[in-house]
Amino acid sequence: MFADMLKHPRALVLSLLMHLAVIALMVLNLHFSDRPKHIKSGPLAKTVQAEMVDVKELEQKEQQKKLEAEQKKLEAEQKKKAQAEKKKAEAAKKKKAEAAKKKKAEAAKKKKAEAAKKKKAEADKKKKAEADKKKKAEADKKKKAEADKKKAEAAKKKKAEAAKKKKAEADKKKAEADKKKRQAEEKRKAEEKRVAEEKRKAEEKRKAEEKRKAEEKRKAEEARIAEEKRQAEEARRRAEAELKARMVAEERQQKLNSLREAYILAIRQKVERNWIKPAGSGKMPICEVHVVQLPGGIISKVDFGACAGSTTTYRASIENAVYKAEPLPKPEDPELFERELNFFFNPSVQ
Repeated sequence: MFADMLKHPRALVLSLLMHLAVIALMVLNLHFSDRPKHIKSGPLAKTVQAEMVDVKELEQKEQQKKLEAEQKKLEAEQKKKAQAEKKKAEAAKKKKAEAAKKKKAEAAKKKKAEAAKKKKAEADKKKKAEADKKKKAEADKKKKAEADKKKAEAAKKKKAEAAKKKKAEADKKKAEADKKKRQAEEKRKAEEKRVAEEKRKAEEKRKAEEKRKAEEKRKAEEARIAEEKRQAEEARRRAEAELKARMVAEERQQKLNSLREAYILAIRQKVERNWIKPAGSGKMPICEVHVVQLPGGIISKVDFGACAGSTTTYRASIENAVYKAEPLPKPEDPELFERELNFFFNPSVQ
């Protein structure tokens, strides 16, 4: 109570005056014993009563101010806690969205691979069908050539037999030779003409068939070359796209690495600015500092990695500097935020 009154000099003075007034009344009461023991009224009694009322009001006002200050402090703490919980919920929501996005990308990649596999199987099937067709055409051609050869031999044999028969008839019927010779010659010429026509037609038919097969073969070859060119072009475009995507990813990674170095440097520099060199600390080696932080740069834990030859006082000064640096700087890219991070504290660069 006395300590509280020291904080309020006016209340202390009023209290002292009141006590002096009471002492004075007691002294007067001893000197004037024949007077009444209680002072019912008068300027002194009113003054004492007024001072007592003022002191009480002052105490009530001070108490009220304390309650209001505590209430404001409690409200501020509740607001800070609510903001921290909100940031934590947003971070969780973002993490869930990123996981869903990754899952979708993996499904698309799998679907693309299956489509490519199916396409290759279809191409292999088509290539095999073309090879079978070519083999069958060659077999048909060979079979026809053999049939034509047998037919020509049969015709030749038949002609020889006819000539032999004719000669025998000529020997037997020499008398009718002149008459029948003309008829035979005409018949022979007609037969030769007919055979020649048949051969001509057969040759034309053979050439037409060969031309048709050659045209089909040419078209099949052109289709095969066109398909190979298309596949090569698709492979080239796919390779270019993959190279471009890889270059973009590498550029993005380089940028993230640069931003991460800047992020760690900003944290280390802020800690070093808040560091106070301890008196009589002795040797001050380079220490690896491990920090666990919450979203918003709020520090939840600080400990040390390699810090050989350091003292407890020296490590405590570094730990105090880390907590004084709260909140820690934010990374330029939110993707770089790390709950756990390490940096090296070097007092020689101070």
